[in-house]
Amino acid sequence: MFTKILKKTMEMVVTIFIATIIIFVLIRLSPRDPVKIVMGNPEIAMTNTKEYDIRYEKMREELNLDKSIAFQYISWIKRVLKFDFGKSIYTGRPVADEIKERIPATVLLAIPSMILQCILGISLGVISAVRHEKFTDQVIRFISVFFSSVPAFALGLMLLYYFGVYLKYYEVSNVANVSRLWLPVIVLGVISSPSLIRVVRTNMLQEFGRAYISFGIARGLSKGDILKNAIKNIALPIITILALSFVSLLSGAVVIESIFTWPGMGRYAMESILLNDYPVTQAYALFMTIMIVIINFFVDIIYTYANPKVKMGRGR
Repeated sequence: MFTKILKKTMEMVVTIFIATIIIFVLIRLSPRDPVKIVMGNPEIAMTNTKEYDIRYEKMREELNLDKSIAFQYISWIKRVLKFDFGKSIYTGRPVADEIKERIPATVLLAIPSMILQCILGISLGVISAVRHEKFTDQVIRFISVFFSSVPAFALGLMLLYYFGVYLKYYEVSNVANVSRLWLPVIVLGVISSPSLIRVVRTNMLQEFGRAYISFGIARGLSKGDILKNAIKNIALPIITILALSFVSLLSGAVVIESIFTWPGMGRYAMESILLNDYPVTQAYALFMTIMIVIINFFVDIIYTYANPKVKMGRGR
């Protein structure tokens, strides 16, 4: 087991290292010049073109943009290892501080959303499996397909208009207030639940076909006890889908945060991309990559402990 964990740890480190290169290079491929975006057109920014050029070169030098790509990458990695992600081009503040300020708002949105996803996904998935091929099953499957097809922004805008503009039950502001949490949580919970419903339904139907279910029925076990045993046996695929969903929710659900003006990481990342604030974009992309790799690492460990026949990185 120790050897497997060590091997997986090394794979995780290599994956993150390769990801840093990809993130760094892709962001540098942007045709837009971040310095020019910040300083604006020389005719508008100032009348003295020479002074503009001096400031332009100075800012490029401060950002190491006048150096080679290799030098910029090595310099960035050295700072990242010290948890220094640089400063935002627009605010001039350390990126790490700005991310820290937005993490609580994102977590505050992600956790209730995942709880709602669990409630909807597991309960409807079990009901759909129990009522297999009956009217209830067909309704749940239709709802699942429908909400998996509806874009998050469309559902968010419709609910925001209905509750915020028409009924005036929802306050639209730029503050991470708990009273504003319920509507984006509903949107995220509903949009993310169809995948869990399908996983639960499929695995429950497989469990219903196993011998221990027939044996339990023959022994006179109640339906509740049989369902409890079946749900316990499908815990691993549920954990997997929830882990991946949590990463998605932690990313800040970019569109939802933008629609509901929720001051989390997703909205912050979207604004930085639109403004070409590459230090922020790099830090956000790296943060999410590390989160995905770490969560997958722990899911592999859980799988291996729960089922020794499953090899690390396989079997899912």
